[in-house]
Amino acid sequence: LGDIRDISAGSRHTFLITEDGVVFAAGFVESDISYRGHLGLGPVQDCNGDKDKLCEYENDPLPITKVVDTKGDRVDAPPFKRVYAGVGVPADSGEMHSVLIGENGKVYITGNNNKGQLCLGDRGNQVDYFHEVPRISNAVAAAVGVEFTLILLENGDVYGCGTNEVGEIGQGQDTVFSPKPMQIEKLSGVDEISTGLSFAIFLDKDKSRVWGTGSNLYWQQCAGTSGIPFQSVREIKIEGGGDIISIATSRESSYFLFDDGKARSCGRNDEGQLGNGDFINSESQKNPIVDVNVDEDIKRIGSGPSSQSVFFITDEDVWAAGLNDRHQLGIGEIGSKEMPV
Repeated sequence: LGDIRDISAGSRHTFLITEDGVVFAAGFVESDISYRGHLGLGPVQDCNGDKDKLCEYENDPLPITKVVDTKGDRVDAPPFKRVYAGVGVPADSGEMHSVLIGENGKVYITGNNNKGQLCLGDRGNQVDYFHEVPRISNAVAAAVGVEFTLILLENGDVYGCGTNEVGEIGQGQDTVFSPKPMQIEKLSGVDEISTGLSFAIFLDKDKSRVWGTGSNLYWQQCAGTSGIPFQSVREIKIEGGGDIISIATSRESSYFLFDDGKARSCGRNDEGQLGNGDFINSESQKNPIVDVNVDEDIKRIGSGPSSQSVFFITDEDVWAAGLNDRHQLGIGEIGSKEMPV
């Protein structure tokens, strides 16, 4: 495949973007009956050993060569710069969706659409090729939750589509879902977005303000009352050693990286995924926002919206914490880790 520009791992699949903007999709399809199109390679076919087609079960990397434009025509795929793999609950679910951002700033999306999370203006109709999202341009990032999508534009505005049952797209109690991208009016000047299963957090360009919306079941918003969701966007105050320079989320936990190389976290911690040395969820902590126990300066934090594992990347090492029942921490042994290793 050559040099890789971007990569995103889903529950049982992976997307890769090469340096020249070509997307490859690989992974496992449980069955053609449950599959909803999240790989963007068209319908599942009767392969008879042909690895150049999308098949049931294992699939080697296949290129995304065609997309569907706003007129409904299948056209050659443009070069892409970012990819966001879908979230499955449970992991073998076929009801996922995935997002691509082209070098042209346009957004392309495929997969399950039961709550309008494809931003195409309808709901219930799955698609198995990447479709261009109408009326969205200059996108720089996206984030994918279990039944919703967020899109960040170059000017710092954020749009969302899909379910809003617990405030996932920040539209208040009167909006249950939206099949069209809706701007989150309370947000502006956003630099980063990150989603868990049913919540999202946002960081502004000045690195001075953080917002959250959606589920707060495990106090993953680091504010409010545990169990009561944020139906619309609320500002979050995270005390630490300086400015917050980056944010990350896992399934039901949040992480904040400060300019002094330290990180803090909050939310669900039953597998040690907060990285603070215990297994106590934030709603049961005396101090719900905890310090991540990594002695080196952290440069990046990696996790995902369906993950209960987290990685802290320094100049010299990668530190891992959380769920490790299937060797997902890559440390040579099984067993969840509450202290980053």
